[in-house]
Amino acid sequence: MTKGTLIAEQGRISENEDGSFSVPSQTRPDASYQVRLLGSMWVCNCPDFENRADQIETCKHGIAARLWVASRVELQEKPRPKVFAEDATQCVKCGSIRAIRFGTRGGKQTFRCNDCGARFTPSLIKKSRYSPETITLTLDLYFSGMSYNKIARVLNDNLDLKMGAASIYRWVKQYVPMVSEYVNGLTPQLSETWQANEVFVKMKGGEDIKARKMKNMAYLWNVMDRKTRFLLASRLSQHRNVNGAVGAFNAARRVAHDSKPEKIFADGLNAYPQAMEYWESESRPELVARMGVGKPHANNNRIERLNGTVRERVKVQRGWKTMRTPIAEGQRIHYNFVKPHMALEGQTPAQSAQVGSGQKDTWASLLRSALARSEVGSR
Repeated sequence: MTKGTLIAEQGRISENEDGSFSVPSQTRPDASYQVRLLGSMWVCNCPDFENRADQIETCKHGIAARLWVASRVELQEKPRPKVFAEDATQCVKCGSIRAIRFGTRGGKQTFRCNDCGARFTPSLIKKSRYSPETITLTLDLYFSGMSYNKIARVLNDNLDLKMGAASIYRWVKQYVPMVSEYVNGLTPQLSETWQANEVFVKMKGGEDIKARKMKNMAYLWNVMDRKTRFLLASRLSQHRNVNGAVGAFNAARRVAHDSKPEKIFADGLNAYPQAMEYWESESRPELVARMGVGKPHANNNRIERLNGTVRERVKVQRGWKTMRTPIAEGQRIHYNFVKPHMALEGQTPAQSAQVGSGQKDTWASLLRSALARSEVGSR
């Protein structure tokens, strides 16, 4: 590490056109070595690295290049290395960024490297230490019920990784909104009846409910299609009032697109009839209130079962930190697209609502579709 730092401090490192870095030799003033970033590994053509590649993570030249890059990427100094440009496509074999579009394979854009001739499909997630498969696996495990720390421990123990819980939290914040934008652009085939209900969640800085002796609470409003069990909205509010109900209904209507319910089943909370006043009169559905678990003729059992799932998950999490958390939306995506339901004969609500390809989705397939849509939209 010390030798690599000394090389970096000399300031003689330069970047090549193919995205590699020329790092001067310490013993031969007129010589230099080529360092490339391959995935998360810094590869060098010096004798020390080539002879001991299976024993060391990188050599002093790799350390020097990494420090040189960090000064520009992390400290945002100019010029920014070409290999970290948003439009850079790095060869998976040699690391060169001199790659061109070269047709498609399986419906995916492929590239050909002008330096080594390799044909490849770039990774879903660029410039990441971990593979897309590992990242989407952590999302699946987290929304299936495991904590950040438990996921990190299991993967580190079994896959020989050095992952931290903070990395998983960062991926939740980064990729849930991206997938959300994609799935909310899809149009579900819904029934004429929706169900609405709200559930307490522990929230940092939330309100105290003296009647129930509960502290720091917020409210999660859920709106579900009755037939398909497709969860249209899962929206947080600070208070259990008409504003929370209106926000949930508006979010559900955006996700439903042109589909409009004829009836909405809810409990006896006064916020629901008050919220219906904000619905346009010509398309206002009938509110069937005072639903309950013990009322066979007018029950709200399906959404109450969903609330039970939410309570189980929140208990493990021990509360949420902010009203702007992406966790609620991530749980909604997982519930709709990833988790199969016995009541739907093993289908997901998304399959029941005929959303997407009709196949059961995974976090990997959802992220792939979200990234593909983002790439098309940016052209």
